Amino acid sequence: MIKALLVYFSGTGITRHYATLIQKEMEKRGYSCDMLNLEELTDLSVLWQKKPVALTYTIRAEVKRPLSKYPWPYQDTKTAIENCTENPLLSYLEQAWKKYDLIGFGSPVYSFRPAPVMIRFLLDLPVFKKTVRVFSFATHDGAQGDFEKFMKNILTMKGFNFVGHVDQAFVYSASVVIRKHFDHRQAGRLLVKKSRQARNKIDIFLDYITSLYSGIPNWYRGASIFNLLFGIPYRLIYSYGIDFLLNHFLFGFGIHKNKCIQCMTCVKQCPQGLIELDEEGYPIRLYHCMYCLRCLNWCPTDALYFSQITDEKARFPGPEVLIESAMQDELAYRLKQK
Repeated sequence: MIKALLVYFSGTGITRHYATLIQKEMEKRGYSCDMLNLEELTDLSVLWQKKPVALTYTIRAEVKRPLSKYPWPYQDTKTAIENCTENPLLSYLEQAWKKYDLIGFGSPVYSFRPAPVMIRFLLDLPVFKKTVRVFSFATHDGAQGDFEKFMKNILTMKGFNFVGHVDQAFVYSASVVIRKHFDHRQAGRLLVKKSRQARNKIDIFLDYITSLYSGIPNWYRGASIFNLLFGIPYRLIYSYGIDFLLNHFLFGFGIHKNKCIQCMTCVKQCPQGLIELDEEGYPIRLYHCMYCLRCLNWCPTDALYFSQITDEKARFPGPEVLIESAMQDELAYRLKQK
């Protein structure tokens, strides 16, 4: 029996949903599969803040539109990789993970990269002396570029035996915060449809994984050629076009104090630990983040916004709410038919 572990970070809950689908498909095949939310394993904000790594759009925002007089000294991914060293706090994982035959590392895709907190975690891992098979999995809004290659390079550098990648586009969760309305039932039906597609892709991927242990490996291709080829021009578009839109129309941090109930949900849920309280007890963020959207989506009173374009707009409630809405819609339809 193959013992597997899925380690993931999820911003809006979609990657957690995907990890659950992978776990269920593995268990159908007789695998033993544990699932581990990265935030349950370690204090992610503390881990990240010791050596804060950021993606290009965040670093540019700090330069172009700083939120305070003291921009955070972020490291870009290239510098972070060149300077990576083992974190003693994570050294125990080399022994703890020896019981697993297969480990999957999953993240949403941010500008063709894993979430910066996931990057920091991977770079802080010890170098595994005993080869362990690993794969990467990702959720995205349509294109992931060279995400697989990036993950393969880091995981190989850490001594793992990288064996493949699987991914799925689900719901366009990132764009919800600039929409006036967001139909939960329609999005739920789309999520159910995409989940079926995901299970089919996972099944094909697991055929390949199972074959590795049988000694006669099947051929398997991870990221599609479309993703790989489209990633080249899209990277240029993102770097100059979308980067411009983000920096001028999205990045920032605002609050309606009359709506804020000072529950500190945003403070507690920020995976980078960048939201603090001001002298009046209201949340404030003085640095640009990775924009996982969790603070906006989790605020119970919709008091927060990033810029005017996100003010008084919809919020992403999480995959569970969407699926429940779709199920209620289906139930109402069946009752009507009766």
